[in-house]
Formats: sequence, structure tokens, C-alpha cells
Amino acid sequence: MKIKSVVSVLIMMMVLMSCGPGEKKSADGNKNSESIKFETETQNKDNAVPGAVLNVAMVKDSPLVGIFNQAMYKDGYDGDIIDWFLGSYILDIDENFEVTDTGIATLSVDPENKKATIKIKDGMKWSDGQPIVADDIIYTYEVIGNKEYTGVRYSDESAKIVGMEDYKAGKASTISGIKKIDDKTVEISFKEMGQGIYTGGNGLERYAMPKHYLKDVPIKELEKSEKIRSKVVVAGPYTISSIVPGESIELKGNPYYFKGKPKTDKVTIQVVNSQTITAAMKSGKYDIVLDIPTELYKTYKDLDNIDTLGRQELYYSYLGFKMGKYDKSKGENIVNPNAKMADLKLRQALAYGLDINQMVKAFYDGLREKATSSVPPVFGKYYPKDLAGFPYDPEKAKKLLDEAGYKDVNGDGYREDKNGKPFEIKIAAMSGGDIAEPLVQFYIQQWKE
Repeated sequence: MKIKSVVSVLIMMMVLMSCGPGEKKSADGNKNSESIKFETETQNKDNAVPGAVLNVAMVKDSPLVGIFNQAMYKDGYDGDIIDWFLGSYILDIDENFEVTDTGIATLSVDPENKKATIKIKDGMKWSDGQPIVADDIIYTYEVIGNKEYTGVRYSDESAKIVGMEDYKAGKASTISGIKKIDDKTVEISFKEMGQGIYTGGNGLERYAMPKHYLKDVPIKELEKSEKIRSKVVVAGPYTISSIVPGESIELKGNPYYFKGKPKTDKVTIQVVNSQTITAAMKSGKYDIVLDIPTELYKTYKDLDNIDTLGRQELYYSYLGFKMGKYDKSKGENIVNPNAKMADLKLRQALAYGLDINQMVKAFYDGLREKATSSVPPVFGKYYPKDLAGFPYDPEKAKKLLDEAGYKDVNGDGYREDKNGKPFEIKIAAMSGGDIAEPLVQFYIQQWKE
């Protein structure tokens, strides 16, 4: 069985690695490598300096895409700028990611009748001074569900809303399950409702879009519009005053922000590559550094002029297997039962053959850990703590391959397929950073053994 690095298209079955600090023990006693814990906040108790500029570095080795709308962005770096500075979230969440009543709007849930009601508080405004209204909430769902929508927010969860699938298919001009009660209140009916509704899931969207500002832009053209790239209307603490596409952004305080205008009126965000960021941190050039790669931690961890904040992130890395193809016209995955990776025991063997704990120690300085679920541990009570996942067990991996019929029949040191023919697996990996290639070679070496 030979494994090499090439490009391929994947339909994913997952072997997981969680991103962020934390430590846990799997059910079979295989303990994860020790992880590092950080503070999650720091405070400056000094008075705000009039006219001061907050200088922010975003560590990225390629240009910023620059789509600053929750429904439309696809790149995580754009999402970070939205989350930190721009936002248009109307529903707030607490440290457990559960919706609270501290935001622009409140959420009430009627699980018996599978309904959720969103009510906007009095006096809430967009950054252009226009009121935030129920039509903005409804418009958000109409954009996401539109058949010409080019973003990635629509999902099976969205389809849980009554009438959403008919609207998506063009069979209805409105979403029957979303009703405007009054100018500040929207009621949403669901076909099914789970606990995810309380964390902004189950098809619920926590943000809104300014209909008065965006309605004249065709939905299929929204992604390219300057109205979500450089001349945005938002509900967060800042809005964009100027931008150098791909390189930098200058922000100004939103005077209509519902928590009050920010104490620091100006923010500059500069894209900085990973090769130079440590030197910039040493010199104190930036006040905040975002998205610094975990592999750089050892280069700045001993600096005495910084506070390092962190927590487990809300996503995971994974190893995926090609199981078929995606039918774009139908919008669905087509599984091929005869695909090379269709054999369950083969996939399990590859999972048991990877020592994720060793990988964490060698490549990530304890800033990642082995995951056992697609729910990251940071979700606390929603995280299934008792799942063992795939602990490193090379002997079990070999046994599974034997049982599946992948054996070395000609003595060349590589396993052949079930028919005794040469068997090759091709692996594709995301580029970027100094560890991308060594990491793939780590996979290959482990599977070779």
C-alpha cells in the first residue's frame, strides 16, 4: 500500500483533531498529550487615550479575501474581522455558547409547538442610523435560502424551517414558516427542533442583514458588491472607513452601537505574514495579534511584552476519505459503494495507524489535542466526553487490513489490494506554513510502518 501527496476531490469521512488547549482522557485509558492552558481575557484599567489608534495584526500568508457579511463570507479570516469588530449579531451568546438576552434582540423558544420568536429591543440601529427591524431578520433567511445564493450558510439545518425547502427550490416566493408579527418581532416555525436551538443552531441565524441597504443588489451579485466589502452597514462596534484590498483595513467607531460608541475610535488591521510577525511582536509594533499559527508559539512564548490569550477553537481538523462525488446540479453527495476508500476496515486501519498525540507534541507544542467527536470540547456540556475515538493502535490497524484482504502477497513490503494488485492511496493536504509538508510526511511514514 503506497501513499503519496497529490490533489484530489474529497467527500469526507472524518478522523479528527481538535484545535486548542485542553486535556482529557479517552475511555480506553490512552491519555492525550498534555496541553497548555491560557487566560481568556486581559484588562487595561488605564483611561482611554483620546485619538489613539488600536493597531491590529492579522497573521496571514495570502491576501485577505475581504467579504464582511456573516451570510456571505467563506474565509475564516474575514469571519474573525466580523466577529471581533464589525458584527451584525442580534442574538448574543454566553461562555457556554447559549443564547442570552443581552444582545440586540431576545429569543424565546416554544419547544412544544416547535416555534422560536426573535424580538428586537427598542432603539436598536444600524451603523447608518437606520432602525433594525423585523424585515432585516426575514431578509437574512430569504437571502440564505434563495436558489441564487452563492454563500455557504445554507445547510440541512436551514431546511428544518417550515417552508424553507420549497423556497429554496423556487416553489414559493416566501418562506411560509417565517412570520412577521410586528416591526420588531419575528416568529419562526420548525419541522423539527433540538437542543441546538438554544445555541443558535437548528436553522436559526444569530445575525441580521440590513434590507434597506442591500435589497437592490441581486442576491447572485451580493458576494461581489462593495456593500459587503468596503462600504458596509453593520450593527457591531466598528465600521469600515477605508480599505486597501487584501492588505489592510481602517475602522472607525459605530456611533449607533447598542453598547455605546467604542472608547478607541480608530482601528487599523494589517495583514502580516507568518515569517515576520514574531519580530513585529518583539518590537511592540501591534497592540493585538490575531490568528497567529500554532507552530509559531515557541518563537514568542517567552516574550515579556505580551499577554497570550487562548481557548479551544470552535472547529477541528480532519482527515477525509473520497467516497464518491458531489452532484452540483442536485446539491447532494453521491456515494460510490465501489470507491477505493469505501471499505470501512481500511478507513479504520488508517485512523488507528496515526499517533495523533505524537503529532501534537512534535508539530503543535501542545496547542492541539486529539478529538474524539465532531463536537469540539469547548462546547462543554454538549461535548460527548466518553467517546474513545481512534486511539493509536498499530497492531489493530494491521489486523484490520488483514481482515479486509489487504496483504503483502509479493513480499515487496507494501500491501496489495483485495485482488492482489498494487494498491495506492493518494493524499491531498492544505498548503501553508512551515509544517504543512512535514505533517503529510508524518502521516505517510506512520502508515508505511
